[in-house]
Formats: sequence, C-alpha cells, structure tokens
Amino acid sequence: MKLPVIMVFWYVFPIILLFACNFIVQSLALVKKYKLKSPDLATPLLLMGIHAISVDTFKVSAVPYLLILIFLLGIGIAVSHAYYYGDIQYKRYFKMFWRIVFLLTLILYILLTILNIIQYV
Repeated sequence: MKLPVIMVFWYVFPIILLFACNFIVQSLALVKKYKLKSPDLATPLLLMGIHAISVDTFKVSAVPYLLILIFLLGIGIAVSHAYYYGDIQYKRYFKMFWRIVFLLTLILYILLTILNIIQYV
C-alpha cells in the first residue's frame, strides 16, 4: 500500500509539537508564572494525534481505551498518595498525574506510529 502524505505529518507531529510547546512556554514565561512545561501543553494534542493514527491503523479510535487507562491511573496514584503520605496533597497529585499521563500518551503514540509504519510496509 502507498503511504498517505498526511500520515507523514502525524509521524513527525510529536517532535514538532514539543518544539512548538517549548517555544510557547518560554516566550510567554509560563514556567515562571504557572510552573507549566511543554509536556503539560502537549498532552491534549497528543491525544488528538493518537486518535488520528489509531483510526488509520485499526479503523477504531484508541482514545476511549486510553481514557479508561488514564482514569485507572488516577485512581492508582490517589490510592498510593493516600497510603504513603497519609492524605492526598492535591498539587503534588495533579502534577504527578499529568506528567505520567504525558509519558503514557507519548509511549502509546510512538507504539501506534510503529504499528502504522509496519502496516504500510
């Protein structure tokens, strides 16, 4: 099969996205004001990319399954915070949760990209 041109965009999307988010964070000084980093802004956009690649690869979106995994991850982190700290410190919880969600979406994005490339080979 021939590789659609739009899929090449989705293959390089995470690299472009991280550079763009890093530029936005630094130019607007979001690190100093809100302690935001580029992965914090990139996560929702990676979800959009996961949807596009999974629909092209499997003809079904992987986002609902990813959302279930994210909800379970949130419950697990809340339980672990309650166990280790005695209570849930919300600032620490949300920061850890969002950063782990970024890593999860990035890993899934890379995995889906590899599966999509294998499909077209």
